[in-house]
Amino acid sequence: MKKTLAAVAVLGAFAGSAFAADVTMYGRIDTGLHYNNNQVDVDGQQIVDADKFEMGSGLSTGSRLGLKGTEEINEDLKAAFVLEHGFNSDDGGDSDSNRFFNRESSVQLISDTYGTLAFGRMGTIASDAGTFGFYAGAVNPFGSGWSAVGGQGVGAKISALNDGRYDNTITYKSPTFAGTTVYAQYSMKGDNFNADQKTYDENTHRVDRYAALGVNFATGALNLAAVVDWVDEACTGSNPVKEPEDKYTFNVGGSYDFGVMKAFLAAQYFQNANDVGLMGTLVNDSGVLGTSVVDGKEVANKFSADELKGYSVALGATVPAMGGNFLMSVSYTDAEDDAKDATAEFTGYQAAVAYQYPLSKRTVLYTGVGYTNREADKLNAVEGNKAEQETYDVSFGMVHYF
Repeated sequence: MKKTLAAVAVLGAFAGSAFAADVTMYGRIDTGLHYNNNQVDVDGQQIVDADKFEMGSGLSTGSRLGLKGTEEINEDLKAAFVLEHGFNSDDGGDSDSNRFFNRESSVQLISDTYGTLAFGRMGTIASDAGTFGFYAGAVNPFGSGWSAVGGQGVGAKISALNDGRYDNTITYKSPTFAGTTVYAQYSMKGDNFNADQKTYDENTHRVDRYAALGVNFATGALNLAAVVDWVDEACTGSNPVKEPEDKYTFNVGGSYDFGVMKAFLAAQYFQNANDVGLMGTLVNDSGVLGTSVVDGKEVANKFSADELKGYSVALGATVPAMGGNFLMSVSYTDAEDDAKDATAEFTGYQAAVAYQYPLSKRTVLYTGVGYTNREADKLNAVEGNKAEQETYDVSFGMVHYF
């Protein structure tokens, strides 16, 4: 807590003394009410039926406080920085106990001729987070957010991995030419605070390394996007010599604004993924559903595999109405465990509808409902050994931008 208060004090003092140097303090506060019902069946027998109703932060977009600034070096070159802190507006705590500037901590060189080069912690280009995340917001109305309607954003729905943020990252963004912008990204060590990798050097086989290439084409009402990303998974634990399978996702999608509505389409193929969307809440490491007691209630354990492959598709739309906007999305995911002798199969369905109403230029009310169904079949190579999870979400809240 003392570290947090000290950092806030320094941030405020710095902003107050540096406004003349083109430094901006900004942020947003998202607070709302959220109801969730979670049901899990195993071989037709219900083992979990849990409800919760609570106040939450970041139900549609993460609450944050940030500083950003630029310095003009010459007519073609600028230096810039972004420092962005995530917090929980319902209790005032940090959203990341390890990092104060957890959402972004980057320094950049910006050239109109050659593009932008950035270093630090930042969002992946497959997300819609921070300075360089472009893909998720281009292909789905919920982007990579909206946890309050079941995590309907692209990151939870059609991304097997890599829709968040990474430490030690280098990002390049090209100048836009004929509506086309190219992105490249590489992380030398994805998470400095990972307990299994904390003591290992960056840019070695003992840490997770991430890379991505992306392109965005926008002209008029049309917006197209594509990203290919890769994870070189760390060799850790008792057998660090054995090289885990590299992980890949191939993503393509876009949107078209018809005026009366904006339509979205996204598709993904993934290979050797650890987790497929929200199916990670369904079954445990051995492929057999298990439960844990959390806050006095049973919840499903996490499933983790090394070689999931499959595909996902998502359709979405935004429709202006009654002074605000409706957001809608449906998706389907199909995957199987591609490891030797594995037979497990997974399917997932998600749907959500939300409505945003602006009270002013800086204050927005929102409400939303979401449904998710996840199924795992042929667990432990047994035909009919099946687990199913259904979740229902309802939310209402307010976002204030400053």
